[in-house]
Amino acid sequence: MKRILLIALLLAAVMLVCGCTQQSAVPETTLATPTPAPAGSLPAELSASSPNATLSLDTGVILLSFHAEGKQTMTVNFASASNEYAASNEIPITGPYDGTLVFEVPQKDEYLLNITGTGAWTATASKYVPGEGQKAPLNLTGNGTEVAPPLYLEKGQYIFERQQTGISSPMYFLSYANASPLMDANNTYVQPGFGEISTETFRIVTVPESDTYILSVIARESPTAWAASILPVPTPELGPGPEIPANETPSA
Repeated sequence: MKRILLIALLLAAVMLVCGCTQQSAVPETTLATPTPAPAGSLPAELSASSPNATLSLDTGVILLSFHAEGKQTMTVNFASASNEYAASNEIPITGPYDGTLVFEVPQKDEYLLNITGTGAWTATASKYVPGEGQKAPLNLTGNGTEVAPPLYLEKGQYIFERQQTGISSPMYFLSYANASPLMDANNTYVQPGFGEISTETFRIVTVPESDTYILSVIARESPTAWAASILPVPTPELGPGPEIPANETPSA
């Protein structure tokens, strides 16, 4: 009997040492990994209280329509998440104003759109659909930073004429239908290429192919009236050659 009791005590001691007694089950706690907010799509609404948007975009062009409630300076930044593309515009505004901008989307990617302002504003980013382009000769007018109606230009040369010059003139930028810039033949400037303080009233623009084009107007202040014309360069008419008397052959 003593032997049986001794064996039982020995077995109990071994189980305690080895930790073989049953433990109460404790449920495991899994820490949740934060999931980033999914990129949005067009159209996207922004405002002074919600100035940022992350957009998943295909190749194309976006149109930004904005409204400023009063005097302020707005800054618009548009860039790809991969840092392969970035564009920025600063828009001084002197009073209530509605304007537009276009931005190229060169490749499928996520893009970051950020707008800052020193006053109240709202904006909508949407897909740019140009529609049918207007043909030259063209007389264009506007009232600040905006995108002119789409243009359809035949291959050739044009006179780009403006009514305002120097610091009274906005900056004009022509681009292809995909919003990539229409450069000059030497790839040194965006056509028409007026300097910031240039007093030139016109420039010659070379269009490499017949297609739809975009004219972006970036004003020094908005609203400010502007006017410009796009005219085909006249083709010189060839007059009659020298008269050749009868029975006479032209000289070599």
